[in-house]
Formats: sequence, structure tokens, C-alpha cells
Amino acid sequence: MLMVSSLAPQLLVKQLISWVIGLILFFIGTQINPKQIVSSKNLIFFASCFFLVLPIILNNITRGSRRWLDLGIASFQPSELVKPWLLLFLVNTNFPLLILIPVGIILLQPDLGSAITVLFLIAPVIIYNKKLMQLSAILLIVFAVCSPIIWNKFLHDYQRNRIIVFLDPQLDPLGKGYNVIQSKIAIGSGGFFGKGYKKGSQGQLLFLPEKHTDFMFAATAEELGVIGTFVIISAYIILIKSLISLAFENNSDRQLFLFTLGIAIQIWAQSFINIGMNLGLLPVTGIPLPFMSVGGSSIMALLFSIGIIFSS
Repeated sequence: MLMVSSLAPQLLVKQLISWVIGLILFFIGTQINPKQIVSSKNLIFFASCFFLVLPIILNNITRGSRRWLDLGIASFQPSELVKPWLLLFLVNTNFPLLILIPVGIILLQPDLGSAITVLFLIAPVIIYNKKLMQLSAILLIVFAVCSPIIWNKFLHDYQRNRIIVFLDPQLDPLGKGYNVIQSKIAIGSGGFFGKGYKKGSQGQLLFLPEKHTDFMFAATAEELGVIGTFVIISAYIILIKSLISLAFENNSDRQLFLFTLGIAIQIWAQSFINIGMNLGLLPVTGIPLPFMSVGGSSIMALLFSIGIIFSS
């Protein structure tokens, strides 16, 4: 919240409201045990898919994509809100590969970053199913073989450009490579102690785009330096380690075990990808930094998910 106040003070109240709603959803989540929704799993799956396809049907275009639902007083990103529900479906179904349907819908929006994080939800189910592990290996091989076709036929121009410029941002320093270059400058210029709270030139002077969302990590590193980023990364490590420990404490409850492990993997994946793209080590995909990036949908979904973990 301090960094939101520094980088986007006009959104501070909105972010506070998101946290309040998220905490309410946390307590609601504590009343939902994954194994209790077995009879509703199919309804949850179809409702999630319908919710995902709504922005496409309504043609709500924001920055060239159809991934938001605008309700007038507020807007929501369905791909974030359905994550806990899709994971509830996955831990209760015998057909986990159905997750490819919502992933496909998200790709049509198009939103590659959210599609990747939703796909990560199947990871705990695969890890503890030998047949699915073998099938996944086969699918990965098929994907590798078909990658030239995917590159030419299925990826949008902007997605291909992101990968190309990721490999060499200087190919388009004022265009596609601009964000990554500015992000690396911000992180590097922060040094050990940072430039000071509300004193980061890249973030405060708007050289760094999306400073309060996709590049929150870089803007924070500029103002708070290595010390600040060490605190952030340490917090993620502690949170993920705690969730994994909770998962194995609840291993007698298969559904809750897999759900908790799935949320731990989701937070790890989103943190790893977001920080990686801020450092220029991964392509820019628009994935929010959990609990830090401005965005109510992500915060509310994560707090609801953690509430479910404590349902036991």
C-alpha cells in the first residue's frame, strides 16, 4: 500500500477497497472445503468458462484485448477471479485436462500471461498422477514439434514481437523494447539503499510504463533498492514455504492438499514470471505481482483462495 501511495496515489482508495473486499472473501473462503463441492464441480467449471467468455461476447475492448468486464462502478478481470474456482474443479475431477478449454478461451481474449498462470493450476494434479505425468510429457513433445506452426499461425504479431524484442530489447528501444529497458534502468539505478521513497526518477517521472501494475517490482527496487527487494522476495519465499507446509499437514484430505499446493504453485509462478520480466530475464506477459500490483481482481481471488486453505 505504501508503494501504491508512492506510484499511483489516485488509486490508493480503490486498492484499499479491494483489500477490504478481499478480506471479506477470505472469511467466506474459510467456510468452503474443496471436498464439499464434489457434486457442484461441473457447474463450477461451466460457470467459470461462461464468465471467461463474457468479455468476448460483450466485446469489451481495453488496450486491444477483451479481458475485462465493465460493470460501471467497477471493472473485473474474469481470468483472475475464476482461478480458485477452476482449481476447486481440478482437485475434484477425473478429467483435469478439461482445463485446456478455459485456457483456450483466455488465449482468444487474447491474454497469454493469464493463460499461462491458469495452466499452472493443473501442476499439483499432474505431479501426483503418473498417467497424467506421462501424458503431459507426450503433450510437451508434441508442443515442441508443433512450435513452428504455433509461432506462425496462432501467436499474434504483438506476442511474437514481445519474444523477439525480449531476446534483444535494443532492436526496438523506443517501441517494444522500451518497457524492459526502462525497467532494468530503474532496478539498476536503485542501488543497495534505493533513491528514496517517492524519489525514483523512472517511476515518478513516468519513464517506466505500468509502474503500478506490471512493473511494480522495478519501481519498488528503484525507490527501496536491494534492501526493499530482499524484503519482498523473502516474504514470497516465506509465504510459499508456509503454504507448502500447510499442504503436507493436510495430506490426509486429498482435495485440500492439492488445492493448497496449487495456490502455492500459482503464487510462485506469478511472482517468478513477473520479477523475471522486470529483470529482462523473461518476456513481458502482463502478469501481476501477487499482493503488490494494483488490481482488485487478483487480490480478491488470492485472498479468497487462501481462505479456502484454512477451511479445515
